Amino acid sequence: MPDAPVDARVAQGPPPPVAPLIDREDALDQASGSALDVAVVGGGITGAGIALDAASRGLTVALLEREDLASGTSSRSSKLVHGGLRYLQKHEFGLVHEAVHERNVLRHIAPHLVRPLAFVVPTAQPLRRQLVRAGLAIYDAMAAGRNVRTHRSLDVTGVLAAVPGLVNGIGLGGFRYYDCQTDDARLTLAVAQAARRFGALICSHVEAVGLERFRDRVVGVIVRDRLGGGEATVRARWVVSAAGVWADRVRAMSGAARPPLLTPSKGVHLTFSSSDVRVRDAALIPSGADDGRLVFAIPWGRQVIVGTTDEPFDDELDRPTVTAPEAGYLMHAVNTSFGTSLNLHDTLGGWAGLRPLLRGGAETAASRDLSRRHAVFEDPPGLLTVTGGKLTTYRRMAADVVDRIVAADGGHQPCVTDRLALGPHQTVEHALTGLRDTCEMLGVDPAHAGSLLHRHGREAPAVAAFCAERGEAEPLVGGLPYLRGEVRWAVRRELARSLDDVLQRRMRVSLRERSAGGEAARWTADVLGEELGWSRQQRDRQLATYLQRVRDERGIVPLDLGGGEDPDAEVGVSA
Repeated sequence: MPDAPVDARVAQGPPPPVAPLIDREDALDQASGSALDVAVVGGGITGAGIALDAASRGLTVALLEREDLASGTSSRSSKLVHGGLRYLQKHEFGLVHEAVHERNVLRHIAPHLVRPLAFVVPTAQPLRRQLVRAGLAIYDAMAAGRNVRTHRSLDVTGVLAAVPGLVNGIGLGGFRYYDCQTDDARLTLAVAQAARRFGALICSHVEAVGLERFRDRVVGVIVRDRLGGGEATVRARWVVSAAGVWADRVRAMSGAARPPLLTPSKGVHLTFSSSDVRVRDAALIPSGADDGRLVFAIPWGRQVIVGTTDEPFDDELDRPTVTAPEAGYLMHAVNTSFGTSLNLHDTLGGWAGLRPLLRGGAETAASRDLSRRHAVFEDPPGLLTVTGGKLTTYRRMAADVVDRIVAADGGHQPCVTDRLALGPHQTVEHALTGLRDTCEMLGVDPAHAGSLLHRHGREAPAVAAFCAERGEAEPLVGGLPYLRGEVRWAVRRELARSLDDVLQRRMRVSLRERSAGGEAARWTADVLGEELGWSRQQRDRQLATYLQRVRDERGIVPLDLGGGEDPDAEVGVSA
């Protein structure tokens, strides 16, 4: 990604304690050997947010995630922190107001990760132009003076300056408004790392397989260590399920039959080279399917994200994949608006994610754009389930859960996460200037400073020094902003325990590069093997597992391993 834009604000709040971070293995031992206040099931953004909120209020917490942090929905979003402009069409003003408020909070506490991004809405019909203008005026008003910037009208020349590749749908110019962009997996990791600094025990690759009960109350979680083997029980006064689309599965562990809470929805994204889909600002373009939906085309460094689809999903939850109709839907949108003739050979990657949408009322499995509101349930006693919601509102979801726990315990500790800095304790401008100087002094290309700051925040100088000391300061993959030394850092400091953890989430190689890393994936497996003591057979298995997971997720999107097209991929979807 390009260097982070300047944000002069710095979060002011109680600093996290300076304490050694407990690694995954020791965290699991401590969690199973203690009586905790809270055990959180689910290591996505909501679970990480609950762990931080609870730990920062003085509660003892363990977070239990069956795979890696953000390995589900929280690494497969559109990478936006936004109010949800489209929800104004459904008159969900409360939801939009909450989301724009949270967007402002996240810009304040994590300006290195949550960065302003301009969006252009082209218009070609007078009525649509009037509707867009009215909607953006309401959207600005919802921010109550705390918007990134207010919207403005653009003529055709202004639209083309912002989105030079557009050729259709721009006859009346358009509008520019602002939301924010993030790296969803890195944001989840930043929240989890802050929770660790407050003493939360973060246990990845630990699967909840049952619930411990005393009489009618849930008092713990039975877990299986998916890396080391064996089972243990993590006991806690409160168990919180933040399992997203898997929430009904966790509730079912309590024994009694319960009606499902969720109607999962599936969203698919594709990535392209910025030379093929030419955008400077993000653009909202018609889907091309005459369904009234808009599709994002979002700049992401040298790549462009196109998405998302939104369809009810009733298949296997664990491995959603990109299908031919979904890819075709997005390709048609791009080719129609940009006048291109791209097909799947032109994609760099793709991913499919599931959203946990609440059942109820008129929001049935047959409807699109279901509400992103969240809810908290206690059923059975001792098990709190939080679900629904969206990436942008994770902090509010976490506060609602912990407020409920604190109130039930008779306490009065307030939530402080709106004041806890997740990044540098200085402005982004000053942090970036200092990091460039540090990189130059260390012999690290200063051009990498912006991307290092974006990913690592206050740890960026230490990461640069770590890479330089080991002679691993060159890019891991050509054209992407990741340094080789970040592989070791991910293992030693960021809880990565598999090749998938590193190349899918600590670095977004699998989403942004046609070969999912190519030879760099083998090099990364060797480094992980050195760090974690893998045999050659284990390294080979890790590489094969990683590539198979990329194939499974991309589905119809080809994985080019350098020897031509992936023979298992069907290619040919265009418009």
